[in-house]
Amino acid sequence: VTPIAVNTKLEDLLTTVDSRAGTLGGLHLVVNVTPAGEIQLPGIESVCVQGLSLEEARQEIDAQYDAAIPGVQTTLVLVERAKRFIYVLGEVGQAGRFELQGPTTAMMAISMAGGWTPGSNLRQVVVFRRGDDWRMMATMIDLRGALYARRPVPADDIWMNDSDILLVPKTPIEQ
Repeated sequence: VTPIAVNTKLEDLLTTVDSRAGTLGGLHLVVNVTPAGEIQLPGIESVCVQGLSLEEARQEIDAQYDAAIPGVQTTLVLVERAKRFIYVLGEVGQAGRFELQGPTTAMMAISMAGGWTPGSNLRQVVVFRRGDDWRMMATMIDLRGALYARRPVPADDIWMNDSDILLVPKTPIEQ
C-alpha cells in the first residue's frame, strides 16, 4: 500500500503560508488584527487576540492549530502597533482627536487641545472610558487647583487610555 497523500491539511497550510523569499526567513504570513480584535489564519477559525500579550496569543493560536493540524507551532512578531487616540471636547482651544504618542495625563490632553478657555469648568472635567465589558464609565476630576498652580500634585489627574473622551464643560455662569 502506497499512501497517495499524507496530512493534506498540513500541506495545504504550507502552500498557503510559503513565502521563503520574505525578510523574516522561513515560512511567514503577515496578518492584521481586525477592529474586533481578531486575526484570521489559514486552517483554523479566527482567533481573538485583543488584550493578550504576544506569548498568550501564541499559546491560543498554537492550541487551535494543535486541534486542527497537529504539529504546527507559531512565532508571533509585532510589526506595527495601531495608533491610539483620545478625544478632547468642550471649553478648550481646539477640540478634536489627538494621537497618544506616549503616556498622557488629563492635564496633558487639555494642553494638546490648546489649553482651557475662559468660562471652562475645570472643577468638573469628565473622562469617559469604556470598561472591559464595553460599558461607558464616566469619571469626574477636579483639575482647577493644579492648573492654576494652587495644588502641586493633583490627585485627580489621571492617565488617558486609547479612545478616552475628555470633556471640559462650561461653568454654571456660562451655561
